[in-house]
Amino acid sequence: MNPSRRILLTLVGMSSLGTASVLECGPSVVDLGIVPQGKIVQRERSCRNTSAREIQLEEINTGCTCLSAKMDRKTLAPGAKGRLHLQLETQPLADRVEFAVEISYKGKDSATEMLMVSADVRPSVVAYPEYLDLGDFRKSGPHQILVVDTTGHSFTIRQSSTSRSEVDVRWTQIELVRMGNKWEPSTRGGAVTGYQITVQSKPNSTRHSLSDEVQLDLVHDIQKTLRIRVVGYSP
Repeated sequence: MNPSRRILLTLVGMSSLGTASVLECGPSVVDLGIVPQGKIVQRERSCRNTSAREIQLEEINTGCTCLSAKMDRKTLAPGAKGRLHLQLETQPLADRVEFAVEISYKGKDSATEMLMVSADVRPSVVAYPEYLDLGDFRKSGPHQILVVDTTGHSFTIRQSSTSRSEVDVRWTQIELVRMGNKWEPSTRGGAVTGYQITVQSKPNSTRHSLSDEVQLDLVHDIQKTLRIRVVGYSP
């Protein structure tokens, strides 16, 4: 289980044993859905003071520095509402993420309202395959990888680099079309512009195993890089 979610469930369980929170911010989970990696996502929640006395809003803590949470006011009169602004920076994130938000306040007693912010962070520019096995790299020829923005947005490859300089990389811009769960080169209209990446081991290598990582630097509104793992073995 995600550590942040475990903490949230523990705190919710502890809260249920005592006084219920009088600060009501709606459902406990804020699901941001599928988010392209690199995008800054913002959401707002309305929080209401359900008690008969004024409450003083104190600090707000989040489970990650990538997530900020701010209220538009410091005090809430009985029945009054405030706006909770949430902002998630997805550049350092990947896959399914969940972060707790802890809103501390003081009324008759000190208390806490808990939320969980979740998102499914995915790169929009992806490689097929994203992990390339060259096999016997001394005998095998060039291998191709298709790179496409799955949202259909345009981008360009600015340059490529490799972490260990064990492979050569070239690329050509092509048209791609989605066929079921796969992307394939296309010559007909209505296709998405992408790239065909050609990867080949450098000649005269004396190694028995090959392990490298290709980094593509992108000119893209959101995503700036794409990494592709390359391996091989030659007895």
